[in-house]
Amino acid sequence: MQQAEQGHADAALGACMRMMLEALPSPVLLIDRTDRIVEVNQAFCDLAGKDRAYWLASPVEAYLSPDQIARFTAEHAQVFATGEDLETEEVIDGHDGTRRNVVTRRRRIFAGDTPLVLTILTDITALRTAEAHIRHLAYHDTLTGLPNRAALNEQLAVALANQAPALLLIDLYQFKDINDAFGDGVGDALLRAFAYRLAGVARGSDRLARTGGDTFAVLVDDCRDAAAAEAACQRLLAQLDSPIVGPSGAVTLGVSIGCAWAEPGLCADELHRRAEFALYEAKRQPANAFCFYDAALADERHARRKLEADLRAALAAGDQLDVHYQPVIDACGHRVVGVEALVRWQHPQQGMIPPLRFIPIAEASGLIVPLGEWVLDRAVATMAGFPQLSLAVNLSPIQLRSPGIDAQILAILARHGMDPRQLQLEVTESTMLAMDAGVELALARLREAGVQLVLDDFGTGYSSLSHLHKLAVDRVKIDQSFVRDLARSKDARAIIQAVLGIGQSLGIGVTAEGVEDELQQSFLRSFGCNEYQGYLFSRPLPAADAVTFLEAHMERAAA
Repeated sequence: MQQAEQGHADAALGACMRMMLEALPSPVLLIDRTDRIVEVNQAFCDLAGKDRAYWLASPVEAYLSPDQIARFTAEHAQVFATGEDLETEEVIDGHDGTRRNVVTRRRRIFAGDTPLVLTILTDITALRTAEAHIRHLAYHDTLTGLPNRAALNEQLAVALANQAPALLLIDLYQFKDINDAFGDGVGDALLRAFAYRLAGVARGSDRLARTGGDTFAVLVDDCRDAAAAEAACQRLLAQLDSPIVGPSGAVTLGVSIGCAWAEPGLCADELHRRAEFALYEAKRQPANAFCFYDAALADERHARRKLEADLRAALAAGDQLDVHYQPVIDACGHRVVGVEALVRWQHPQQGMIPPLRFIPIAEASGLIVPLGEWVLDRAVATMAGFPQLSLAVNLSPIQLRSPGIDAQILAILARHGMDPRQLQLEVTESTMLAMDAGVELALARLREAGVQLVLDDFGTGYSSLSHLHKLAVDRVKIDQSFVRDLARSKDARAIIQAVLGIGQSLGIGVTAEGVEDELQQSFLRSFGCNEYQGYLFSRPLPAADAVTFLEAHMERAAA
């Protein structure tokens, strides 16, 4: 009787366990010490593609591929022997032939005195697929499908550890103009087409990437010197120099290539920085040019960037920059008729930095606009107390193209109470000849208000005497190089005489710059020059000294 009751209880318990197994969504199987399957649930049958009866009559090897059997049985033996749980991840084949990523968790249990391994499979295929997709997005450019900069950096690190690679950065020449002309859609199509072209011409060992915008990268293995790097650049240029068919038709995309190759101890970031510098130099040349990294040029560019940062800080602080004033003298050589404002920079570490060194940096960086405004404001504030004298201030082409420059200048004059007729704006001839309609309108408004325009450094650049008939200017300044050569050069004397003659016939005043001795002044006086400026009369003076100089001169003139 008791045995019968126990049998019923065991049967009930077994049925309950079956129900529990079937309720589990994950595939489950029980395996004995001989690797025979003693129980499975329906989820496992669905995964493996056979019914329960088939699996209960089969060894565990039946659902494993040959390369998995040894590892799988060894793991079961480990769980049987140690009694410790074991979790692994593996790839198995589903009954439909698909590869499935599963996490297998094993635990030793007992059915009475019989040890079994409970194996639960968790399908993580969707998770691993999503992770792979995310990783692909993280390391690939979505537009072209090429690896991106993050992937390139990893490839660089590996290559630098094992080889001597060269990094070529390729920029599409004037691509922005194409993009602006035809729109982003056409631009994107051309980028995809170029990426396809680049992949087609690259060697099998080359690794490609799109690092951003219209810049691509080619990592070339075993490129140890300039000759090998040049060969790689020439090969790419030759194969990329053919039209690409895009939505708007065939387009020839010129390229610029910057190249740097590895040196012992060089890191990936430094190699990339060097290639970027070389690309910067290549882009300054016509299309289809390539440049190699040059340490001396890089040092020079670094120094320029440092100086730009220092100039920006100096503008913000306002305690390093100053305006000096050089007097302008009349024809008799005694009376001061005006001054020219000249910016000076006393660098805290480098001392006095010449304008010829920092003005081009200010122009290239756009700092010339706030710098020019600061100089004009300071000069007008200083010279407003001398209404009988003219104030000449240099105006760069970038300032001229700045929106609202005319209103800004007139506002500064009004703020300090200076008559616009007292101000002379000095611009170069090349600037005057390259004026667009907006600049012409701004200068016309300034002249209408009374501001005078002075043609600076005449005789250099595009200078032609015929231009004086066309340009609306009130005065011309003869470049000091001609004044310096007066005594020994007949050509210099002839040019100065011609300028003075045309100036007199057109009613345009002429100022000679760089007058340093009395012989030069004598020549100029004999030619009819009516204004001089130079070290013969005075060096540029700081504001306080200039005010003292001018006040003393005014007192002598009044006596």
